[in-house]
Amino acid sequence: MIWAVVACAAFLLNVVPAFMPPTWALLAWSHLQFGLPLVPLALVGALASTAGRVVLALGSRAFGERFVPRKWEENLAALERELEGHPGFGLPFLVLFLLGPAPSNHVFIAAGMSGAPLAPLAALFAVSRFVSYLLWIEATAVVTDSLASILSPAAGGWAAVIVQIGGIAVLIAVMQVDWSRLFRRLERRRGSGGGAEAVPVEGDRIGGE
Repeated sequence: MIWAVVACAAFLLNVVPAFMPPTWALLAWSHLQFGLPLVPLALVGALASTAGRVVLALGSRAFGERFVPRKWEENLAALERELEGHPGFGLPFLVLFLLGPAPSNHVFIAAGMSGAPLAPLAALFAVSRFVSYLLWIEATAVVTDSLASILSPAAGGWAAVIVQIGGIAVLIAVMQVDWSRLFRRLERRRGSGGGAEAVPVEGDRIGGE
């Protein structure tokens, strides 16, 4: 029964878009309070968290267009295509991000609205979260002493709230960038730097900026 409660709680913590306490805090509390073994607990937490984030991404994909301008979605899709074409650039940063304690909700919201394939991201998230939960649960020296305080949106204090607000601000800023135009300019400058004559793109003046 307790395993089902932990799994459901971890799932719910990851479905809610923002201002929820970290899953590792719930798992650490469960580990100390009920003596749940570390490895199975980290595995259950990783699978439940992944399921919650996938549902969040699918919800963002289904309902995002009602709240987000079409142009913002197109900008996210353009960024996703560029990163998919250059995995050596984005993958290491994504792995490091997912391994850390930082909230990942903004990554899945962006993935959902951009139409990015969710299976590779979910697999990477599950593996990285399993490893990070092992480390964070084991390393946690001080945990909250009640389930109510762990599930409180204010858990983590003002720092957690500031991180969430900062993540939302970054996501909005990323959506407003015209990534297609930006990457075209970078490609032209790279070609000019290599000695090749830059090919003007429609809408740009001949002769450069």
